[in-house]
Amino acid sequence: MRAIEVDERDSSWESDDPRYRLYVFTGPGSAVRTIDFIDSQLRDVESAAQTVGVDQLWSIALVVDDPRRGRGLIWLVGTDYNSPPSSSREWRNRAEMQNRYLSKRALKNLPLTLPDGRRVIRLFPDWGVEWPLWESFSASYTLTADDLGLTPTLATDLYAWNLRWQSRSEDDPIPDGWTEQGRALHARLEVELESVAEVRPDFDR
Repeated sequence: MRAIEVDERDSSWESDDPRYRLYVFTGPGSAVRTIDFIDSQLRDVESAAQTVGVDQLWSIALVVDDPRRGRGLIWLVGTDYNSPPSSSREWRNRAEMQNRYLSKRALKNLPLTLPDGRRVIRLFPDWGVEWPLWESFSASYTLTADDLGLTPTLATDLYAWNLRWQSRSEDDPIPDGWTEQGRALHARLEVELESVAEVRPDFDR
Protein backbone atom coordinates (compact mmCIF):
# COMPACT_ATOMS: atom_id res chain seq x y z
CA MET A 1 0.00 0.00 0.00
CA ARG A 2 1.21 3.53 -0.80
CA ALA A 3 -0.12 6.80 0.65
CA ILE A 4 0.66 10.04 -1.21
CA GLU A 5 -0.33 13.49 0.03
CA VAL A 6 -1.87 15.54 -2.82
CA ASP A 7 -3.55 18.88 -3.48
CA GLU A 8 -7.32 18.40 -3.14
CA ARG A 9 -7.80 20.75 -6.12
CA ASP A 10 -6.16 18.38 -8.60
CA SER A 11 -9.49 16.81 -9.71
CA SER A 12 -11.66 18.34 -12.45
CA TRP A 13 -15.01 16.68 -11.67
CA GLU A 14 -16.85 14.70 -9.01
CA SER A 15 -20.04 12.68 -8.65
CA ASP A 16 -22.27 11.46 -5.83
CA ASP A 17 -24.17 8.78 -7.78
CA PRO A 18 -21.76 5.87 -8.25
CA ARG A 19 -22.86 2.64 -9.89
CA TYR A 20 -21.45 -0.46 -8.23
CA ARG A 21 -21.40 -3.94 -9.74
CA LEU A 22 -21.35 -7.08 -7.63
CA TYR A 23 -19.86 -10.15 -9.28
CA VAL A 24 -20.79 -13.54 -7.83
CA PHE A 25 -18.70 -16.31 -9.35
CA THR A 26 -20.98 -19.31 -9.34
CA GLY A 27 -18.41 -21.74 -10.86
CA PRO A 28 -16.88 -24.22 -11.05
CA GLY A 29 -16.51 -22.98 -14.63
CA SER A 30 -16.61 -19.35 -15.72
CA ALA A 31 -20.28 -18.84 -14.79
CA VAL A 32 -20.91 -15.52 -13.08
CA ARG A 33 -23.91 -13.58 -11.81
CA THR A 34 -23.75 -9.77 -11.85
CA ILE A 35 -25.92 -7.25 -9.99
CA ASP A 36 -25.68 -3.46 -10.32
CA PHE A 37 -26.38 -1.24 -7.31
CA ILE A 38 -27.55 2.34 -7.80
CA ASP A 39 -28.27 4.91 -5.08
CA SER A 40 -26.01 2.89 -2.79
CA GLN A 41 -22.77 3.29 -0.90
CA LEU A 42 -19.93 0.83 -0.98
CA ARG A 43 -20.69 -0.45 2.51
CA ASP A 44 -24.25 -1.24 1.39
CA VAL A 45 -22.97 -3.34 -1.52
CA GLU A 46 -20.50 -5.15 0.73
CA SER A 47 -23.33 -5.97 3.14
CA ALA A 48 -25.44 -7.28 0.27
CA ALA A 49 -22.54 -9.39 -0.93
CA GLN A 50 -22.43 -11.15 2.43
CA THR A 51 -25.88 -12.58 1.70
CA VAL A 52 -26.05 -12.71 -2.10
CA GLY A 53 -22.60 -14.24 -2.35
CA VAL A 54 -22.68 -16.42 0.74
CA ASP A 55 -20.57 -19.55 0.22
CA GLN A 56 -19.40 -18.15 -3.13
CA LEU A 57 -16.53 -16.08 -4.44
CA TRP A 58 -17.50 -12.46 -5.03
CA SER A 59 -16.00 -9.09 -5.92
CA ILE A 60 -17.16 -5.49 -6.35
CA ALA A 61 -16.33 -3.00 -9.09
CA LEU A 62 -17.12 0.64 -9.74
CA VAL A 63 -18.82 1.03 -13.13
CA VAL A 64 -17.36 3.95 -15.10
CA ASP A 65 -18.74 5.28 -18.40
CA ASP A 66 -15.91 6.85 -20.34
CA PRO A 67 -16.93 8.92 -23.42
CA ARG A 68 -13.94 7.60 -25.36
CA ARG A 69 -13.56 4.00 -24.19
CA GLY A 70 -17.15 3.19 -23.26
CA ARG A 71 -18.21 1.38 -20.11
CA GLY A 72 -15.45 0.00 -17.91
CA LEU A 73 -14.78 -1.27 -14.41
CA ILE A 74 -12.51 -0.26 -11.54
CA TRP A 75 -12.13 -3.14 -9.09
CA LEU A 76 -12.72 -2.05 -5.50
CA VAL A 77 -12.99 -5.38 -3.67
CA GLY A 78 -11.45 -8.45 -5.22
CA THR A 79 -11.00 -8.82 -8.98
CA ASP A 80 -12.22 -10.70 -12.05
CA TYR A 81 -11.79 -14.25 -10.79
CA ASN A 82 -12.04 -15.69 -14.30
CA SER A 83 -8.90 -13.83 -15.43
CA PRO A 84 -5.60 -15.51 -14.44
CA PRO A 85 -3.46 -13.15 -12.31
CA SER A 86 -0.56 -11.50 -14.11
CA SER A 87 0.79 -9.20 -11.37
CA SER A 88 1.40 -9.15 -7.63
CA ARG A 89 -1.58 -6.84 -7.16
CA GLU A 90 -3.90 -9.22 -9.01
CA TRP A 91 -2.66 -12.14 -6.92
CA ARG A 92 -3.36 -10.15 -3.74
CA ASN A 93 -6.89 -9.33 -4.88
CA ARG A 94 -7.49 -12.97 -5.80
CA ALA A 95 -6.11 -14.07 -2.42
CA GLU A 96 -8.56 -11.74 -0.65
CA MET A 97 -11.48 -13.46 -2.40
CA GLN A 98 -10.18 -16.96 -1.76
CA ASN A 99 -9.40 -16.32 1.91
CA ARG A 100 -12.87 -14.94 2.54
CA TYR A 101 -14.40 -17.98 0.84
CA LEU A 102 -12.21 -20.60 2.50
CA SER A 103 -12.54 -19.10 5.97
CA LYS A 104 -16.30 -19.56 5.79
CA ARG A 105 -15.85 -23.17 4.72
CA ALA A 106 -13.46 -23.75 7.61
CA LEU A 107 -16.01 -22.37 10.11
CA LYS A 108 -18.56 -24.86 8.75
CA ASN A 109 -16.07 -27.75 8.80
CA LEU A 110 -16.36 -28.12 5.03
CA PRO A 111 -13.47 -29.27 2.82
CA LEU A 112 -11.03 -26.44 2.13
CA THR A 113 -11.55 -26.46 -1.61
CA LEU A 114 -12.39 -23.84 -4.20
CA PRO A 115 -15.51 -24.12 -6.41
CA ASP A 116 -13.43 -26.10 -8.93
CA GLY A 117 -12.64 -28.68 -6.24
CA ARG A 118 -8.98 -27.73 -5.81
CA ARG A 119 -7.14 -26.63 -2.68
CA VAL A 120 -5.07 -23.44 -2.31
CA ILE A 121 -1.40 -24.01 -1.53
CA ARG A 122 0.64 -20.94 -0.64
CA LEU A 123 4.33 -20.66 -1.52
CA PHE A 124 6.50 -18.48 0.73
CA PRO A 125 9.44 -18.92 3.15
CA ASP A 126 9.45 -18.30 6.88
CA TRP A 127 11.89 -18.67 9.72
CA GLY A 128 12.04 -21.99 11.57
CA VAL A 129 10.32 -24.20 8.98
CA GLU A 130 11.87 -26.59 6.47
CA TRP A 131 9.31 -26.20 3.70
CA PRO A 132 7.82 -23.03 2.14
CA LEU A 133 4.42 -24.69 1.70
CA TRP A 134 1.27 -23.67 3.53
CA GLU A 135 -2.49 -24.22 3.54
CA SER A 136 -4.44 -21.52 5.36
CA PHE A 137 -7.36 -22.41 7.66
CA SER A 138 -6.27 -26.07 7.80
CA ALA A 139 -5.46 -27.92 11.00
CA SER A 140 -1.82 -28.48 10.03
CA TYR A 141 -1.21 -25.15 8.19
CA THR A 142 2.42 -26.06 7.37
CA LEU A 143 2.99 -28.72 4.74
CA THR A 144 5.87 -30.85 3.51
CA ALA A 145 6.76 -32.08 0.05
CA ASP A 146 5.55 -35.56 1.06
CA ASP A 147 2.15 -34.13 2.09
CA LEU A 148 1.66 -33.00 -1.51
CA GLY A 149 3.33 -35.94 -3.23
CA LEU A 150 5.92 -33.79 -4.98
CA THR A 151 8.58 -35.37 -7.15
CA PRO A 152 12.01 -35.74 -5.49
CA THR A 153 13.63 -33.26 -7.88
CA LEU A 154 11.12 -30.49 -7.18
CA ALA A 155 11.18 -31.25 -3.45
CA THR A 156 14.97 -30.91 -3.38
CA ASP A 157 14.89 -27.59 -5.24
CA LEU A 158 12.15 -26.19 -2.99
CA TYR A 159 14.06 -27.17 0.13
CA ALA A 160 17.25 -25.52 -1.14
CA TRP A 161 15.35 -22.36 -2.14
CA ASN A 162 13.82 -22.08 1.31
CA LEU A 163 17.18 -22.75 3.00
CA ARG A 164 18.89 -20.08 0.91
CA TRP A 165 16.37 -17.52 2.21
CA GLN A 166 16.83 -18.64 5.83
CA SER A 167 20.63 -18.71 5.63
CA ARG A 168 20.81 -14.94 5.55
CA SER A 169 20.50 -12.58 8.51
CA GLU A 170 16.97 -11.29 9.04
CA ASP A 171 18.03 -7.78 8.03
CA ASP A 172 20.02 -8.87 4.98
CA PRO A 173 18.58 -8.23 1.50
CA ILE A 174 16.98 -11.00 -0.52
CA PRO A 175 19.72 -13.00 -2.32
CA ASP A 176 20.30 -12.15 -5.98
CA GLY A 177 18.14 -14.25 -8.26
CA TRP A 178 16.11 -15.71 -5.38
CA THR A 179 12.80 -14.18 -6.48
CA GLU A 180 13.30 -15.29 -10.08
CA GLN A 181 14.11 -18.79 -8.87
CA GLY A 182 10.93 -18.74 -6.80
CA ARG A 183 8.86 -17.84 -9.85
CA ALA A 184 10.33 -20.80 -11.72
CA LEU A 185 9.55 -23.10 -8.79
CA HIS A 186 6.01 -21.72 -8.64
CA ALA A 187 5.51 -22.60 -12.30
CA ARG A 188 6.75 -26.15 -11.67
CA LEU A 189 4.49 -26.53 -8.64
CA GLU A 190 1.51 -25.41 -10.69
CA VAL A 191 2.22 -28.17 -13.20
CA GLU A 192 2.68 -30.92 -10.61
CA LEU A 193 -0.35 -29.90 -8.55
CA GLU A 194 -2.57 -28.77 -11.42
CA SER A 195 -5.31 -31.31 -10.70
CA VAL A 196 -5.39 -30.86 -6.92
CA ALA A 197 -4.44 -27.29 -6.03
CA GLU A 198 -3.94 -23.71 -7.14
CA VAL A 199 -0.51 -22.52 -6.02
CA ARG A 200 -0.32 -18.91 -4.83
CA PRO A 201 3.11 -17.19 -5.08
CA ASP A 202 2.82 -15.27 -1.81
CA PHE A 203 6.59 -14.72 -1.69
CA ASP A 204 6.39 -12.42 -4.72
CA ARG A 205 4.66 -9.33 -3.30
